[in-house]
Amino acid sequence: MKVTSKICMTKDVGTNGNLFGGNMLAWMDEAAAIFAQQITGRNVVSVRFAEIIFKKPVRQDDIIEFYCEKIKQGHTSVTFDIFAVVKDEEVFRTECTFVAVDNNGRKTPIEWPAEK
Repeated sequence: MKVTSKICMTKDVGTNGNLFGGNMLAWMDEAAAIFAQQITGRNVVSVRFAEIIFKKPVRQDDIIEFYCEKIKQGHTSVTFDIFAVVKDEEVFRTECTFVAVDNNGRKTPIEWPAEK
């Protein structure tokens, strides 16, 4: 499922002319949080990102599209893959886990819709 898109601008590029990895990580965390909130209907916090793989460089003016898939539902958490695509090529991928929290920041159960 597509979550969001970003454009690689001049301010996002490092010394080699590629997207600075830290910017990709921040965008990925934001996109993953959006997705986790949408599917759980809860406030969530990130607790884990697996091995982060940068597969291809992203250049200035590239449009990066973020997708999420392979959802695993937990009692208080959700785990899924997030990946980024530029011009139909995957440029980045990782697995992440988010935990639902209450207003005091404590873990809280997720009420998943019943399977049909």
